[in-house]
Amino acid sequence: MLSTPTDVRRQLVTWHLTDSALPTGGFAHSAGLETFVQDDRVADPDSFAKWLHGYLRQASFNDALAVKCAVQLYQREGSEEEKLATLRELDTLLHACQAPKQVRASMNSMGKRMARIASFIAPEDFLVTQYAQATAEHQMHGNPGIAAGLALAAAGISLEDAISAYLMQMANSITQNAIRAIPLGQDAGQKILVGAYPLILKATQMTLNHDISDLGCVAPQLEIAQMAHEDLRSRMFMS
Repeated sequence: MLSTPTDVRRQLVTWHLTDSALPTGGFAHSAGLETFVQDDRVADPDSFAKWLHGYLRQASFNDALAVKCAVQLYQREGSEEEKLATLRELDTLLHACQAPKQVRASMNSMGKRMARIASFIAPEDFLVTQYAQATAEHQMHGNPGIAAGLALAAAGISLEDAISAYLMQMANSITQNAIRAIPLGQDAGQKILVGAYPLILKATQMTLNHDISDLGCVAPQLEIAQMAHEDLRSRMFMS
C-alpha cells in the first residue's frame, strides 16, 4: 500500500522534531553526565551504557512524560481556552519539578527554541502557536517536551510513537555528548545506541503507564550530579 502525502508528512515532522540536533543547543548540555565523568563513575562504553539506562528510565517521569501530557492535552475534548489554561498549568508544574538551577535554565532555553521551531511546522495551530508566543513573551517558562508533544500531536502522530521518537532523540543527543566528554569512539557510541533500543521501548511503556501525578519523580544520584555540575572546576557543557 502506497503512503499518502499526509503519512509522509507525519514521518517528516517526526524526523525533524526528534533529530539529535534538536532542541537547538542540546549539544551544550550533559544532564549531569559530565559530573559522573569527572568523578570517574562513567569512563568507558560499559559504564556509559549503564548510565544511559538510568537516564532513559528517569525520562519516563519527566521529559518523555512531558511529551505524553502534551499529546493527551492536545487530543482531549474541550475548548481552546480550556486547553490553553491546562497548558499553562502543565508548563508551571514541569518548571517546578526541575530542582537543579542549571536544568531549569537549560529546559527553559531549549523549550523556547523548540516551541518556535514547532510554530514553523504548525503555523496555524492554536496551541502550538500560543505556546511559542507565550514562551517568547515570558508568559510561560518553556519545556522542549511540551513543545515537541504539541507539534507531534498536531501532525497526527500517535501517543506511543511520539514518546518513543522523543526518547530516541534523547538517547541520540546524550550519546553524542558522551562521545565528546568521556570520550567514546563513534563506533562505540553507535553500538550503545543500538543496544539502547530495548531500553527505549521499555521506557516508552513506563511513560505510558505514568500520569501527571508521577511528574518530578527523580533518581537522586542524577539530580545531585546535575546540581553539582554548577560547581565543577572545568566544564565542557553549560549544564
